[in-house]
Amino acid sequence: MLARFRDRHPAITLDLVVSNETLNLSRRDADVALRVTDQPPETLVGRRLGTVAWAVYGRADGSRTGGAGWPDDAAWIGPGEGLPALPFARFVAGAATSGRIVCRVNSVLALVAAVEAGIGIAPVPCFAADRNPRLARLAPPEPALAGSLWLLIHPDLRDSPRVRALVDHLAAELSAWRPLLAGDQPQTVP
Repeated sequence: MLARFRDRHPAITLDLVVSNETLNLSRRDADVALRVTDQPPETLVGRRLGTVAWAVYGRADGSRTGGAGWPDDAAWIGPGEGLPALPFARFVAGAATSGRIVCRVNSVLALVAAVEAGIGIAPVPCFAADRNPRLARLAPPEPALAGSLWLLIHPDLRDSPRVRALVDHLAAELSAWRPLLAGDQPQTVP
């Protein structure tokens, strides 16, 4: 998406910040934010782009997961520092009935990598897992884990041509991702 944006707007320089920390757009820590939240700050303006679904995944080869579903003694991957506020922390605490949280991670990318490596099973955003042939869903998406994806900006920037160009581009590109974000079906995204 960003490569296509750069092709269309070569004069605009992108400065990406990838973080679990919520940056403050009011302080201009960033111009544009993609956030999963059901309550975006009232001080920002933006577009709701869809729903981000999460489901429990394990390795596609079934190793260490017991195949479809999960056994009571499944090894779970849980949140480390940096991810404790996410709903999946509560889900894992309740689902890991044996208390077997064998690994904690501080990012969604690390979560996907840990499941892929066979360390354990975990809820993962469907868009991050359904495109990975080494991962398999062990259950349907968990409604309690879903959140809304928002593209947000500070109101003072809504008329900025460079910000408007990026926001319009990302909104158009991400519209193709709606079924994948919602966990409707594993698919390939352009």
